[in-house]
Amino acid sequence: MPQTPPRKTRSDITTPGLTTDQLHQQLLQLKPCLIQESVANDPWKLLVAVTLLNKTAGKLAIPVFWSIMSAWPTAWALSQAPESELVTLIRPLGTQNTHPPCAMNGPLEPWAPPISPRKREKYPPTPISHLPGAGAYALDSYRIFCSGPASEEWKDVNPSDKELIRYLKWKWAAMENRRWTPESGAGGTADPAYLEALVSELEPALQQEQ
Repeated sequence: MPQTPPRKTRSDITTPGLTTDQLHQQLLQLKPCLIQESVANDPWKLLVAVTLLNKTAGKLAIPVFWSIMSAWPTAWALSQAPESELVTLIRPLGTQNTHPPCAMNGPLEPWAPPISPRKREKYPPTPISHLPGAGAYALDSYRIFCSGPASEEWKDVNPSDKELIRYLKWKWAAMENRRWTPESGAGGTADPAYLEALVSELEPALQQEQ
């Protein structure tokens, strides 16, 4: 009786006509564009941005963020913002009754331990850990984008936010040529089948951003 050939897994299937190098080139063009990376050199701005993104979708929050930064580009300036003007700007987000919690009266203070013991156990200390509004999304964003260009802190982040997950899947594959999931972290080599699947996943998201 002839033996049944072993069933192929997804990793056994190569992409017809595309080499690994070609798939990597496609992947580089599909880099997720997150506001956090645009303001990575200023953690206070990152905290303001993620606070707004926690309220509503990026298509609404990001234009409001840039309007706020244009009017009040520093923490001190934002802390002096007339309430009526700020309310007008953030009304489209449905947060008109809430002043942004990161409207501080000065630059980021030196690090102090997070307020929440649970947060302290899960996250290593960062310069924003003690600030109001510095929840999981903010801390994950800081560790991925604000730790410095030579830092590998991003490799230890396992976010739950779908946009951060998408960014890290891209970065692990594009920069390290490795698979990655938030559940198990970094895995084996990103083979052609994995790269093809990731390209297919990222393409629709990029089209929505444009």
